[in-house]
Amino acid sequence: MRFSTIALVGLLGFLMAPSPVHAQYEVVPSHVPAVFKAQLLQFIQLTRRNIRDIQALPPDDSAPVDLAVIHNAHLAYAQIRAAQWGMGTALGNQTYKDPMLDLAHKKAVEAFNLSRFAASSQSGSRPEYISRSVQDLSKALRLAQQALIVLP
Repeated sequence: MRFSTIALVGLLGFLMAPSPVHAQYEVVPSHVPAVFKAQLLQFIQLTRRNIRDIQALPPDDSAPVDLAVIHNAHLAYAQIRAAQWGMGTALGNQTYKDPMLDLAHKKAVEAFNLSRFAASSQSGSRPEYISRSVQDLSKALRLAQQALIVLP
């Protein structure tokens, strides 16, 4: 009885403890321009690598997609999600609307939507995943680069 109680308390403690793995990859959105610019830059760097890695995948479905590829796609997605949210918050806080920030935000939102497929889609065939991911990520990359250029 005593051993099972100790084991139960230990298990509950383990399950309720914050996960350091998730915390280290958590991307915090911010309305501060320097932060969302850095997040856009990080998205651009990760997406360049993700495009290369996805293109290098074998087209047959016999082997699973490398977990590092999926993980990096999730990281890039988190960066663009935080950047576009931060820009939206910055727009909402402005008394005088900045048209360049608004344009950058629209581009970041579109890039965010395009980057979702590579990070979340595991259904369908491998060739379809490779083709659509590369196509969507290439568009998202261009949009993020344009957003970064026009940001004040």
